Amino acid sequence: MKWKQCPYCQNSFIPRGGQRQKTCGSCSCQKALKKDNNARWRKNNPDCCRGDYPRVKAWLDFHPDYLRHYRQTHPAYVDKNRCAQKLRDRQRRLHLDIQAKLKRQPPEVIEQLWNLTDLDIQDELSLQPLEITLLLSTIPCLDMQVMLDKKSCPKDNGIIDPRR
Repeated sequence: MKWKQCPYCQNSFIPRGGQRQKTCGSCSCQKALKKDNNARWRKNNPDCCRGDYPRVKAWLDFHPDYLRHYRQTHPAYVDKNRCAQKLRDRQRRLHLDIQAKLKRQPPEVIEQLWNLTDLDIQDELSLQPLEITLLLSTIPCLDMQVMLDKKSCPKDNGIIDPRR
């Protein structure tokens, strides 16, 4: 057999299923391959789910308690969704902050950040002087809290996302 190199982790491996095997077989590499394949399929089939809303709405109207019952019986799904929603909300706020920076209004952005009570900023950051906050706010694409949230959110625990 001929050795191949995994495109994700760069490790060498001998394909077990002939030359069709693409990755070394580790879970992370298989997940990355699956993610790439799904992205490629969605790119090649952009209209696959378009117009699907009326059918789903009709089914949910016929089964009115389905979602409530599902959420009650799957608490891990509820936790994962709650964590993902917090991340989406934070990214939306970050997008608004970036728009304000584009308008050359960094002092107003800093004032908004200091006055937001529900913004989950690390305690150490609130002890730092305003100048450090201004410096950090001017660095593009820097959102440490989003990275921390991704690490602190529980993994999917085997829950299948119906949107995939």
